[in-house]
Amino acid sequence: MEINSVKKVNIFYHIRKIWNNTKILKKLDLYIIYSFIIPFFGIFFLTFIIFIVQFFWSQINELSDKDINILIIIKFIFYFGVCTVPLITIISILLTSIITFGELSENRELIIIKSSGISLFRTMLPIFFITMILSIGLYLFSDFIITKAEIKIKELGYKIIYTYPSLKLKERVFNTIGGNFFINIEKKLNNNYFYKVVIFFYDDYSNVNTIHSNKCNIISDNENKFIQLKLINGFLYKESNFNDQEHIPNYYIIRFNTLIKNFKLPSSSFEEIKNINDNDYQHEQTIELIKKIKSLNKKKHHNMNSIHANAIRKKINKMKLEIHRKLTFPITCIIMFFIGASLGALVKKGGIGYPTIIALTIFSLYYIILTIIQNKVEKEEIIPWIGIWIPNFILLLFGIYITHRSMINDS
Repeated sequence: MEINSVKKVNIFYHIRKIWNNTKILKKLDLYIIYSFIIPFFGIFFLTFIIFIVQFFWSQINELSDKDINILIIIKFIFYFGVCTVPLITIISILLTSIITFGELSENRELIIIKSSGISLFRTMLPIFFITMILSIGLYLFSDFIITKAEIKIKELGYKIIYTYPSLKLKERVFNTIGGNFFINIEKKLNNNYFYKVVIFFYDDYSNVNTIHSNKCNIISDNENKFIQLKLINGFLYKESNFNDQEHIPNYYIIRFNTLIKNFKLPSSSFEEIKNINDNDYQHEQTIELIKKIKSLNKKKHHNMNSIHANAIRKKINKMKLEIHRKLTFPITCIIMFFIGASLGALVKKGGIGYPTIIALTIFSLYYIILTIIQNKVEKEEIIPWIGIWIPNFILLLFGIYITHRSMINDS
């Protein structure tokens, strides 16, 4: 009887100990989550505002003197901000992780937690789950919200360009507006007035025509969807139909003091924009891309023309690249959390200053690598699905190293 009573006491003792430890862990988890979540939202919104302001100031010279509707500018900036959410989330998770665990380490709270028999990894666990939720949310946000924002940006961009064509025109290069004519300007005199203009355009019979003009004034008419050029002092070199007997073209040279020429604009609706640039898949959702890939794979197998099959393969690669691009940012968030938490535990510095320098350095290196690799992927110098994961692979190696260091230091 005494032995049984002792066993019962031991069982109740262990149950009570487990219960107390569970209560301690719950309080610790809530404290860690609170320490992370409040700074995260603050840093996220501050970074979002910085990105918006930076974009606005980079475009203010182009937009300020064009009398563009303020509502269009606000919409354009808003949709740009929506598209930057993945990058903002990455840097926010990195910086908040460094700050949270840096303060825990600086205040010697990690030492107290360690003395209670709780490892650093266990301390990271609640924020890891939050990061997982944020990563899944970021993927869904990219797939459903950013794709719509990309469509709006393109629509607004085309609307601005065709309402204010001088925004697109650069000096001393051939510019195209609408695809049916090309214009080269020597110098912009002001918003819509240009000096020394050369224009190439096709007529209804696909004949090439050239205009040289000393001055030019551009007027856009959105209602009738055309651009009107008022050309002053110049020559029109006009090619007529071929001479059927001698099989040589005929040319006419016309000198003018003033010439009014209208060029039709394409529609600014997204359906026509999409038809013009059908290799841009940023507006497509993952399900749509997978369906298109399956359809193109069937066409590729049934098509014996090597040139056409190669074109199909390139389209498939671009679609796969877009799918992988949507997956990389959520994974980057998880890796950045482990890097940030481990660095915070090692450097033992809280606050804003020191962690910000570390976070910006890591994020800048990541962004530089990401930009270089994406350029190589788009030039097809690297296999798309491999290239898009290279920045994450480099981050992962650094994350494993720095997490291992922090765990050794914890033990």
